[in-house]
This record gives sequence, structure tokens and C-alpha cells, in this order.
Amino acid sequence: MKYGARLAVVALVALIVAVVLWRIAPRRLAEPPQDRGPQVPLALVREGSVEQTIALVGRVGSPAGTQTKLAFPLSGSVQRVDVSLGERVEAGAPLAHLDATPYAIAAQQAQAEAAAARAGSAAASVDRTSVKLRVDEAELARQRRLYAAGVVALKDVQSAQGIVAADRAEASGAQAQRSQAQAQSQAATAHQASTAYDVERTTLRAPAAGVVVGIFVQAGQVVDPTTPVVALSSAAGQGSATLDIPVAEIGRVRPGDRVTLRYGGSTSQGRVTGIAPAVDPATGLAVLTVSGVAPGTAGGTPIDATVIVGAQRGLVVPRSAVIEDPQTGAHLVFVAERHADGTLHFGSRTVTVDAQDDRYARIASGLHVGERVASQGAIDLLAPSGE
Repeated sequence: MKYGARLAVVALVALIVAVVLWRIAPRRLAEPPQDRGPQVPLALVREGSVEQTIALVGRVGSPAGTQTKLAFPLSGSVQRVDVSLGERVEAGAPLAHLDATPYAIAAQQAQAEAAAARAGSAAASVDRTSVKLRVDEAELARQRRLYAAGVVALKDVQSAQGIVAADRAEASGAQAQRSQAQAQSQAATAHQASTAYDVERTTLRAPAAGVVVGIFVQAGQVVDPTTPVVALSSAAGQGSATLDIPVAEIGRVRPGDRVTLRYGGSTSQGRVTGIAPAVDPATGLAVLTVSGVAPGTAGGTPIDATVIVGAQRGLVVPRSAVIEDPQTGAHLVFVAERHADGTLHFGSRTVTVDAQDDRYARIASGLHVGERVASQGAIDLLAPSGE
């Protein structure tokens, strides 16, 4: 009897274990599979701009005994001067105006040309050949069947072939015309924006608050970008900085250019307010004055600056998305693709980088608008995955 009781206990325990395992197993099977794809942030390949910059150093405060001379960025005839000596002006206040008539006419003409180019692009985009090509291809196939059956002569097949070849040539020409019309439309739109910008620049504005200490022109005088128009000075030198610039770089900088300033653990944004004409013979450096220093910053504080002198448009990605292959030296990005099972995979792709700044790299070839790339951690993807 004791042996039978032991067998019964063992059987009961085995039954309990089997029931527990049966209840747990479905839950484990129901757990969704984990996405084992690499977890890295993504960025979209898009149209954008890469800034052209000049790195300079200097100090907080205005140059001792100097003034900021401002000039129009365009050539033309002075229409009027809006300020007088000793007048205090705020940032953005108009100081003088050029006669905007020739620039306004150019802007109107560019606007009309852009509208015409857009209309031409829309007309060229109408597909007039694909339907005819399909019909003629079907006719060619029919003639071939009839020829194989001995119904028609070879010349009928050859005639149909000639018609299809002509259709394809016409379709190719139409595609070229569409591409040309689109390019012309884009160029006309850019020219329109440029001429509108020129109209805006016929007004000389104060880049920062200050006092008018010099007026060098009068109404009717013809000036160019090298002609000083108005001089401003800040009595306390608040909010300004002085930067040293090599003489060879002066031609790239214009009043109003944006500047990123770094000083005393702070960063701020400013503008070039003027270029001092004197060059230090000992150093060969000229002087820029810039606005944008935070109020209360001690004069003489060392400052690092980046002057933005232009921009190049194109396809851009974050600079951190581009890595250099240590074996070949080629530039690589990792393009994200989601597979049918929902997992995310990355494939390396060689790209050509032709410009970059602190944030973005411009891609000349290798990527397309709308693709997603690994924006950070791409160097980890370069290692063999073991797949």
C-alpha cells in the first residue's frame, strides 16, 4: 500500500507540473518578437544649405577711437539720407536709400519670366507620347504575329518597327524638353528671389543701435559698395565686439553677415556692423566690428567667432551621419530600410561630400531626397554585424 501511495503522489506532482507548464507556454509564445535591429537616431535626406564660414578671434568691445562705416551692398544713385549727425538710431532703422527704380524693374521682369517659365514647365510636363507609343507597340506585335502566320509581308513588320522607333525618339525628346523646362523654371524662380532681395538692399539699415557720427554722401550722388555712406558709433560699446581678419578675407565679408559668437562659456548670434579701413602693418590684419554680445559682458573678454559669408544649396544630411571608412578613406552613410518582418536594417553607401559646416554635410552624389540615414552612431554600424 505504501508503494502505491508513493506512485500516486509522484503522478499527482507530475500532473501539476504539466498543467503549470501548459499555462505558461502560450504566454511566452504570445510575446511579440523584439526588434533586434540597430537602435540609432534617423535623419531625412533633404534639400538644404551648407554655410560657408570664416573663423576669427577678437575681444568684446568697440575698437578704440574707431567708428563703423556703413555702405550700400549695391551700386546706384542715393535717393535720400534719413538721419542727421548726432542722431541716435535703433537696430534696423533706415539710414539712407538708393533709387530703387532699376532694381524694381528688374524684379518685375524676373517675376514675369519666372511665371512664364513655370507655365512652360507645366506645358512640357503634359505627356503626349506614351499613349501613341503603346498603341504602336501593340500594332507592331500584331504585325509580327500576322507575319509569322504568313498573312502579311515583311515590309509591313518593318514599317511598324519604324513607327515605334520614331515614337520612342519622340518620347525621349519630350523627356529632355521636360527636364530643360523644369531647370529653366528653377533658374527663373531663383533669379526672381535674387532681384527681390536686391530691391530690399536699396535701403541701408542700422545693424545695431548707435549714434550717427558721420554722413559722407548726399542725394543724387552715385555710390558703390566701396563708398562709405554713414558712420555709427556706440558711446559705451555695449553689445559689440572687435574681430581681427586677414586682409585676404576682407573681400568675402559684408556688413550684415551673420556671426556666431562664443565667449566666457556663452554663445550668441550677431551681425557684422562694419569693417575698419585701417590695417595694422605689424600683423597685416584688418578689423571687423560685430553686434550680438550679451549685455553686461566685460570689455576685453576673449571671443571666438564664425562669420557666415554665404551658403551652398543641395542635398544635406547631419554632419554626424557621414563617416570615413578607415580602410578605404571613402565617405559612407548608412541608409535605413525596413524589411517585410518589420525589422530595421542599415546598408552602407558611398557618398561624395563637397561641402560641410558645423551641422550639415552637402552630398553631391550617392543619396536621394526622402531617404533615411543613421544620424548618429553610424561608426558602430561599420563593424561587421555577424549576419
